[in-house]
Amino acid sequence: MSRLRDLTALLQPRSVAIIGATPDVRRPGGRPLDFLRRYGFAGPIYPVNPRYDDIDGVRCYAKITDLPEPADMAVVVVPAPAVLQTLRDCQTAGVKALTIYTSGFRETGAEGAAMEAELIEVANQAGTLICGPNCQGVANFHDSMIANFTSALATEGIDAGPIGFVSQSGLFTGIVTAELRRRGLGLGYLISSGNESVVDFADVLAFMAEDPRIKVVAGYMEGIRDGAKLRAAAAVARRNGKPMILLKVGRSPESAAAAASHTGAMAGAYEVYQAALAQWGLIEVDSIRELFDAIEAFAVTSGIARGDKAGILTNSGGLGVFGADQVRSQGLAMATFSETTVATIQDRLPQFGSARNPIDFTLQAFTDPQAVGAHLRHMITDDDVDIGLVFFGVQLLNVDALVKEITDADALNEKPILVSWMLGEASAPRRLRDAGIPCYDDPESAIKAARRLVEHGRLAAHADAARTPSAMDGVAQRLPGAGTLSEWQARAVLRVAGIDTVWGALAATVDEAAAAAAAIDGPVVLKIESADIAHKSEAGGVALGLDDETAVREAYEQVTTSARAYAPDADITGVGVYEMISGAVELIVGISRDTAFGPVILVGMGGIMAEVMDDSALGVAPLDRPRAAAMLASLKGFPMLDGARGRPKCDTAAVVDILLALSDLALACPSIGELDINPLMVMPVGEGAKAADALITVS
Repeated sequence: MSRLRDLTALLQPRSVAIIGATPDVRRPGGRPLDFLRRYGFAGPIYPVNPRYDDIDGVRCYAKITDLPEPADMAVVVVPAPAVLQTLRDCQTAGVKALTIYTSGFRETGAEGAAMEAELIEVANQAGTLICGPNCQGVANFHDSMIANFTSALATEGIDAGPIGFVSQSGLFTGIVTAELRRRGLGLGYLISSGNESVVDFADVLAFMAEDPRIKVVAGYMEGIRDGAKLRAAAAVARRNGKPMILLKVGRSPESAAAAASHTGAMAGAYEVYQAALAQWGLIEVDSIRELFDAIEAFAVTSGIARGDKAGILTNSGGLGVFGADQVRSQGLAMATFSETTVATIQDRLPQFGSARNPIDFTLQAFTDPQAVGAHLRHMITDDDVDIGLVFFGVQLLNVDALVKEITDADALNEKPILVSWMLGEASAPRRLRDAGIPCYDDPESAIKAARRLVEHGRLAAHADAARTPSAMDGVAQRLPGAGTLSEWQARAVLRVAGIDTVWGALAATVDEAAAAAAAIDGPVVLKIESADIAHKSEAGGVALGLDDETAVREAYEQVTTSARAYAPDADITGVGVYEMISGAVELIVGISRDTAFGPVILVGMGGIMAEVMDDSALGVAPLDRPRAAAMLASLKGFPMLDGARGRPKCDTAAVVDILLALSDLALACPSIGELDINPLMVMPVGEGAKAADALITVS
């Protein structure tokens, strides 16, 4: 794993040079000087361009080596062929960090990629930080260090605030600036990471999460190359109690490469991201709007959602019913008020209002805003309420009084209150946000934001815990240099890894098969033994339910003949004879490898329907026991394991043990590219789980 980088020189520099500076503030080379001065950067600013003696009254230097002192960070705005030499000159001048706006590198093809590779090599030799190339730059509003050329800052400024944002899309930084300004929210960091030649997405997330001035960390992510660093960044955020919110784009299944095993096919690229983000306590949103709504919720409120039960207060019965539906659809619950709460609210309601959840105070806000405030105070202090939701539709009167009542109620408790101010007085949302209360245009946005507050608490509580992987001594010696193991070989690997397999024997002749079957009490299964035939059923190489010698002998001839016809060149070493287990629940478990995240562990409903049912869960190794148990419990078919319809409860603890063993095996043997156990036969509680079929590929 690459280590997280200290970005102090890049994001908190004491001095800034601008290489390729220009007096034209409409161009990227002109904006850093303009923004740094306009926002009041306190340190020295050094424009560098041999064409000018000064720019707008600021002395301009011909070369970076002419500066009177080394700049902490240099903004580079020169043509792509000149960037490498500029880096070397900066290193000679003692510059610690570069922000390279210039495009024309890896994003343009092979020639650009070669230039970027050399840039990376030279930077790493001296430990030089680089943001970019091909980026819109960096900004730290708390320290007035604005070296980002987004047009969103060219017309209006934005206040410093508690939000740190990093984007792998340059234009998106402008969208962030404009939207947060529209909502009246301050911005702490705004980083465009570009090609991430040296400094990457995770480095920035972690650095922002360490800054005490930042309350919420967020990002727009297309993809990452080092999942372990993202995991480390998430750990930094959890340690500091800060939510980390990501919008992950590029979710299409076409991005997942085809794989030989069921596990690989089921563990598509986006599904791995999804699993990793949840496992590590990050919040993933589904749209740009949800991204900003979630950012607002965490940046504005100081309330803590201790649970998922919502109370709704509204001036419209229709909005209340809609809100109740949305609360449930978002996986939250409607609180049940105590009879005391209901009676107290009822005392001050109009005759045709409703005191139960959702509370409908009808037109009372027009005549008695103080009563509305009393209703809210009673609701939010009810023991069964974890989150307060207030919905106003077309509220134009008594705005001052209502804002005060909501603010006063919010001050009474630590529970969050979120407001939807729909088509009413336009000034109210900004005033509520300024008072520490998130306010949205519609109830659905407020409820989705409330869900994220709840989700953060859940994710933080169930994120990775420390666990030392068990030793896997002797496993690596059983693995070939490359290729697919036969089932008999795969079973041997599983047993050394501590995973039980069904009893069986390998038969080279029909007589050996008959003898092996006679030693098994009950029906047997015959399976062709060949490393060249991965999916034996497709080759006609499997025979089930054989309960006498004649059936075994006939099946032996059948599976060998079918297998040879299916794969004439296959190396067939015999036939496996195995006990046939009945009454068990079949799962699939396995290992696959992701280019960014490394070993991925899968569990799903198994057997021949493994892919058809599309019921699986993923985790990124190393797993801990709570995560493995949560993966299993998340399956739609989990009730089959948990005693549904009078079935005996299955030994789910044994399945969790196997998932942990697979996690440890994947870490101990990185040459295992893919591993399938399908089916894994899960017996009743106390009887364990056994692998009935196994496929392992080694690279």
